Amino acid sequence: MIKKHEQVFAISDLSNISKMILESVQNIQIIALKGTLGAGKTTLAIEMLRQLGVKSEMQSPTYTYIQAYKNNKDELFYHFDLYRLKDKQDFLFAGFDEFLYQPNSLVIIEWPEIVESLLDHSVCFVELNYIDDVRRKINWYVE
Repeated sequence: MIKKHEQVFAISDLSNISKMILESVQNIQIIALKGTLGAGKTTLAIEMLRQLGVKSEMQSPTYTYIQAYKNNKDELFYHFDLYRLKDKQDFLFAGFDEFLYQPNSLVIIEWPEIVESLLDHSVCFVELNYIDDVRRKINWYVE
């Protein structure tokens, strides 16, 4: 049975929401972030990476498609932004599928819709929706 979580939160509470999600999704390999433009997917991804121990400067992979990070435990993190990719074939042609399900790694994907068929296990789906300038609604579940 899939347990779904739902929360309305203030943007100022993003750190606590990130912590809550990470604590509730042990042993997953992919976090798939869905939501409207400007809802805060990148901000949430960067906060999660920070909480997972990434110390280096982090930025959105909007134009590079992927950013790779490592923490002091030698865990690898891949942050994708697929907004500009047309379809799954573009993802596969670029070889990005090789980053999925690597040992000792976590993948965070913004705009995962075009590759959902490749995400067949160990995935936390997160949907972030804009309510107003200070509040967001978030839903997450593991599949």
